[in-house]
Amino acid sequence: MNPAVYVLGGPDGYRAITDDWGAASVDLDLLAGPDTVMVLMGRASAYGQPLSGTGEGDDDVQGGVLVDPERKVLLFFALEGPSVRMRTRRATLALVRAAWPGWDVRWAYGGRTDLRAYAGLDPADDPDRDKRVWESDLSETDGVALPYPNPEVTVVTLDGADRCHLVWYAFDHPVMYGPALLDWLAAATDHGAYHELAVAGLHVDTERRRVGWWVTNHQIHHDTAAARWPGWTVEFWEDRWAEHRTASGGRFDPTEPDDAAALTDVRDAALQHWTPILHDQDGLPCLAGLDHRGPVSRQGPAARAAIAEAYRSATAG
Repeated sequence: MNPAVYVLGGPDGYRAITDDWGAASVDLDLLAGPDTVMVLMGRASAYGQPLSGTGEGDDDVQGGVLVDPERKVLLFFALEGPSVRMRTRRATLALVRAAWPGWDVRWAYGGRTDLRAYAGLDPADDPDRDKRVWESDLSETDGVALPYPNPEVTVVTLDGADRCHLVWYAFDHPVMYGPALLDWLAAATDHGAYHELAVAGLHVDTERRRVGWWVTNHQIHHDTAAARWPGWTVEFWEDRWAEHRTASGGRFDPTEPDDAAALTDVRDAALQHWTPILHDQDGLPCLAGLDHRGPVSRQGPAARAAIAEAYRSATAG
């Protein structure tokens, strides 16, 4: 499953609906623009519930959307898809912003906790806010040898020891482990340097006791990261992997994505996403579960027109 939460603001506050498969296509759904998305979310929110103040029951949420029509704010996050891949991230966000002209489009780095905070709920009410991380979630990976083009590698570099480690995690970014991470890394393989794609990174300056970290997907309760490193200075770089490149002295030095090619690739993926598969009676699950095959047949033409216009706008400069 790829569970997602959709939150729509209105005169009666924020209503939320969850779906087991929506996170697989959050970014491609949003590229249809506000006219299409608002129709689908408005229809679905009638069956939703007021947004809860806690995180109980949705620990595994992998994607989410909050739409505030009054302030024209779109807040979203995902775990997979073109918006979280280094090669296509900038292009995807540029296309979403072009598809939502006049809206303040934001990435929710804290995942569902950011959605709740925006809606005025207190993140401290979430019982998982200060949970201890699961050490066995971390594992080493040889990112260079991974067989697919967008490896989910997290790059950890260390000053002082002058090391570079390739890490895989399923739930919590390595920064959430605090200084205990250094003991775990002491037994990990030093790759020297890494020049390929990644989804997250962490740089640790052990002598100055400084930490910088970034991510292209999300980390729930990311605002607690600094408190997990008492006595250290912790800086969150959002998705700015260039900060990591500079701090690491070249140990992490990925090739910059071709944004022009990425814009075309994301556009094509979105157009295909909003095109019915004629031999599949269920069609494509756009805003998965909120309307099933209905959005493709009824909203598809308008969605594809919005995607094409967003591409023209994003490439005009």
